[in-house]
Amino acid sequence: MFSCRQRTSAPRPWRTFGGDMILSGTFPLRILALFASVVVAPSFARVQAQTPTHADQAAALIERGRAEAAAGKFPDAIASYQEALRLAPQDVQAEIGAVQAYRGVHNFDEAKKILEQAHREHPRSAAPLAVYGDLDIQLQTYEAAIAHLNAALALDPADVDARNRLAVAYKAKGDAPSALTQLAKILARDPKNALAHYTRADIYADHNQDALALLDAEKVVELQPENPRGRVLLAKILVRPPEKATSADIKARCAKAVDAIERLAEADSASSSRPAPDSETFFLLSRAYRCAGQDEKAEETLAAFEKSSQNDRTTNQNKLEAKHLVQQADDLAMKNDFAGSLALLNQAIALDPTYAATYSQLAKLYYSAGEIDKASDAIGHALAREPYHPEYLYVQGKILERQSRLDEALAAFQESARVNPKESDAYFEMGAIYQQRGDRTRALAAYKKAVEISPDDPDYKRALASLNNNQPPTP
Repeated sequence: MFSCRQRTSAPRPWRTFGGDMILSGTFPLRILALFASVVVAPSFARVQAQTPTHADQAAALIERGRAEAAAGKFPDAIASYQEALRLAPQDVQAEIGAVQAYRGVHNFDEAKKILEQAHREHPRSAAPLAVYGDLDIQLQTYEAAIAHLNAALALDPADVDARNRLAVAYKAKGDAPSALTQLAKILARDPKNALAHYTRADIYADHNQDALALLDAEKVVELQPENPRGRVLLAKILVRPPEKATSADIKARCAKAVDAIERLAEADSASSSRPAPDSETFFLLSRAYRCAGQDEKAEETLAAFEKSSQNDRTTNQNKLEAKHLVQQADDLAMKNDFAGSLALLNQAIALDPTYAATYSQLAKLYYSAGEIDKASDAIGHALAREPYHPEYLYVQGKILERQSRLDEALAAFQESARVNPKESDAYFEMGAIYQQRGDRTRALAAYKKAVEISPDDPDYKRALASLNNNQPPTP
């Protein structure tokens, strides 16, 4: 079993915000992402004056953090924002930037902690509350989202983005009247707000108010003709004709539905600008072809729908089975059954080669068996899939340490701790490397941090006490 030592403390906190908790497939987050490519923290003045030198340095670091986050370099962005906050404590722009960077590495606990602190420091600022509401929607905690967003809007009623998110939260909670009230306020102020039109169209369609839904859906496509969700919603409404519609009316509506989504079904999956069609699109298009009188195309598209649906079912089943196999492999590894665990992990990879945890477990297995090159290759595959998972970075650091690549190992442990400041094992390993290099000051700081996070861990306390006494730690 992979272990640098026998653990006696509680499991690492990173497990509470691992990749499996990402909820990007849910309606609110998926839709918000389509109508706004990035959540940008609002711009507002600093609430606390700093010395000119520190203020300038902090501002430069904030800009650097934004650039790093935009490039997907979230650990670097976290470091930049942390340094900005060291120079300019309570700078709300730096705090919100750090929150967004932590969201980028799926450390929602740290993001919440910073937002709560920012709100305490800036009780009259709407921005921390608005960002908190957006995070709540991502985590599907809609009651909290509604509370945070309403509080933000009480401070800044003109924030259209926050009001849009509030409407989305009300809709997700099933409170359509409240959602419609917020959407009416948005559209009174901004009649061309595509997200507000989309959300209202979706609500009307859910309540079979298709005439009203159609007006909004058509507006969405007019405003954002390349938005696939808007086109799918429009087609969905068009293929549901009114009760008294004539055959000619029905055929005309279905022809418009075909025109709305036909190009989506023809999308090239290799194209970076247009996603591959999903089974819902194929099914909807087959209905549109059928009622438009294009029976041959309807049959072809229905066959594509059935094939896509089967692929979806198979993929989802394989993903679920792969996760179960990895859990079983972990149990066998705990019993030192290397061969049995390895066999299950290889089966998991065959079923779902995208699941990063399989490769991490494989890396630990090879590490325990002394096959370091194989362990290195396996953890590389895990990090290729989830580059900022703190556990995977920690495992990479242990492997690099075994390969005597101490500079790279130290960098991996540092990145693990940046992504998850509660990763006490990473600080412990940093302390060991610093101590090995004779850097007593940094070793003490790292060991102290490990003890601060996990004060009951005997290994941490022993290492710190030994170094304080200028003695090497007991193995």
